[in-house]
Amino acid sequence: MRKRERRGIQSVDTGIRLLEALGRADGPLALKDLSAQAELDPSSAHRYLASFVRSGLVRQDADSRYDFGPLALHIGLAAVRRIDPVQLAEQALPQLVAQTGYTALLSVWSNRGPTVIHWQRSRNPFVTNLGLGSVLPIARSSTGTIFVAFLPPEVTSEALAAEARREAIDREAFARAVERAKKARLAFVDSSVIPGLAAAASPVLNWAGEAACVVTLIGPDHELAKPSHPAAAALRRLCERLSKDLGARELKAA
Repeated sequence: MRKRERRGIQSVDTGIRLLEALGRADGPLALKDLSAQAELDPSSAHRYLASFVRSGLVRQDADSRYDFGPLALHIGLAAVRRIDPVQLAEQALPQLVAQTGYTALLSVWSNRGPTVIHWQRSRNPFVTNLGLGSVLPIARSSTGTIFVAFLPPEVTSEALAAEARREAIDREAFARAVERAKKARLAFVDSSVIPGLAAAASPVLNWAGEAACVVTLIGPDHELAKPSHPAAAALRRLCERLSKDLGARELKAA
């Protein structure tokens, strides 16, 4: 028996369309543009906006354009404080592993570089010296490449410079890999980090578009290091969904 859809308040649903249209915009909108994007006639849109302005959810600038108000900011900040990106990603890993058949690891950025904080092992075991707390190389790992691509340079530069003092880094090749990662939201390595294992990584982005954490798939199949691999596509879809849950702006098609 199908679960009956809960009845809502139609006027609230209509008002939400205006807020969603405002959220998709790059800045304040005139009434004509905002009502058109919400598929409402201007007179109806104006009545909703008047209520939103009184509540502080929307503000009207001196040039009569509309934008989000202080109440929207407070609500947004409260939502961000209550979302833990690591917890969200951890909860999603079992399904990703079941779908792809590869082991997944979750990493965050520390002052030493990409640090593994969670493993989700697949049914196909393999031997590796990596474990919880392991710090991955920055320039030679797909995880490190993603972090450099989606974190400000002032966050990553010190750890990257320390790595460069320990080992030679092909700066030009790494810069190209970072640029590819920015465009595709994916990075790959074959077996340069873990002998015999390939890896693909993708970022979980926060509302500012920065990597809150990185999800990486690893396995002995060298095909995993190819952008066309179905597991890489599944990885990126998962990270896109988590990023949207964290408030990342609409992601452009890679």
